[in-house]
Amino acid sequence: MADTKRSAEENNRIAASVLDRVQGSGIVSEGAVIVVGFSGGPDSLCLLHTLNELADSMSLTLVPVHVNHHLRGEKADEEQARAIEICEKMDLDCLVYEIDCQEMADELGISTEEAGRMARYQIFDDAAAQLADHIGPENVFIALAHNADDQSETVLMRLMRGTGVHGLAGISAVRQSDAGFLIIRPLIDVTRDDIETYIKVNKLRPNIDESNAVADVTRNKIRLKLLPYIEKNYNPNIKQALRRYAEIAAIDDSFMEDVALGFCAENMDFDTVRDALVLDITELAGQHVAICRRVIVNCLKAVGIMEASSYDLVLTLLNLVYTSNPSASLDLPGGMIAQREYDNLVFMPKSAAEEKNPADDFRLMPQVLMRKDFNPAEGDIYAAFDFDAFNEVHPGQVGNLCLRTRREGDFIPIKDGKSKKLQDFFVDEKIVQSERDKILVVAIGSEILWIVPNAQMSSARHRENGRFSQKYQISDTTERVLFIELLESLW
Repeated sequence: MADTKRSAEENNRIAASVLDRVQGSGIVSEGAVIVVGFSGGPDSLCLLHTLNELADSMSLTLVPVHVNHHLRGEKADEEQARAIEICEKMDLDCLVYEIDCQEMADELGISTEEAGRMARYQIFDDAAAQLADHIGPENVFIALAHNADDQSETVLMRLMRGTGVHGLAGISAVRQSDAGFLIIRPLIDVTRDDIETYIKVNKLRPNIDESNAVADVTRNKIRLKLLPYIEKNYNPNIKQALRRYAEIAAIDDSFMEDVALGFCAENMDFDTVRDALVLDITELAGQHVAICRRVIVNCLKAVGIMEASSYDLVLTLLNLVYTSNPSASLDLPGGMIAQREYDNLVFMPKSAAEEKNPADDFRLMPQVLMRKDFNPAEGDIYAAFDFDAFNEVHPGQVGNLCLRTRREGDFIPIKDGKSKKLQDFFVDEKIVQSERDKILVVAIGSEILWIVPNAQMSSARHRENGRFSQKYQISDTTERVLFIELLESLW
């Protein structure tokens, strides 16, 4: 509680400083249209009042949004009416949304606290989207009233539960909502004490949620019992220390996240045929493990299962990166699967993974023969190359030849030492998009030695023999032949 022994002059100074800190935070933009989450409690009332005080000088348009969770019967309705009344006194129209929080929690199998949080953020996004339809999204913001004490409590709670650097960074002053609007928290550096002083000096009458004074949930226990105990017995400045910790963690988190996102931008692709996220992991294992973990976390975010992820899940996925098994896989939450495909880690729906691979019907039979022993039978499906020329480029790697379908970055060597993208070959052959992933190739890495014969090819020669790499052509000087035969699978 605010110190009632302070002088009126001191209280006035603190109240003025709250206004100055909101204006000086740098996150409230001139001319902004701001959806303000407004419960009517002390924190949100302080936020709305300060923004309203700044509205004229900063050309702000404020849209307070009150969410009635219907968790406390008549009390919730009274708070709704009081929120509307407060807004009317500021000449603001309060948008009211009503939800059955208990029903939502029961349907999703989560706590009412989590259900309420999810619903509020969705409602704020919806309200912002309606405004953006009229004025454009770039100047629409969502302001929430998290304060410095919320930050301290959040960091301590996450520390006790076990979290990484990202979690220890606490509550961001600015972040993006699910719908792409910027969420701003102008009070994140203002203590609860100073907020109460601001309320007192400005003679405001907030709603009071009595449940906040009951130590029945984790956050309340931390606020009402644990932090006061630490302040009394260990460190009177524990809240400030936790906030400093969050600030340091946020800086480290931002740097590592930038590195991880940069890696993802260069090595992540999307396979529209399988509805799959494809991560090229060729260079990932060489990255610091801190970056590797963040890359994996970003993949989970991208496929929409971050909420169901855990430290153990991320660690297990990292094992898929480091394993020597080129086809290892792992079941993920939400009906997804992560699967190694040689140098790629693929995140896709199980249904796509279970679809039959065209390569499953065949097997490769590579052999090295002396030129004089090279006598393929008529009707055999095969390719032949100068083994010594191939071995000079890929020494001892005949066993790495792979029968598969196309991948991003595939190319086939053509004449004069040049190469052609496999994609361009398919275009030249007028092969429709839906058929391109059914065509088999023999490859080593991204280099294609043989595009297997396929009826979809426009050239009669390619329909019969396929297309061969011209990098290792058999010549008069060839002594040994790399003979690659395509046989029906044994299983």
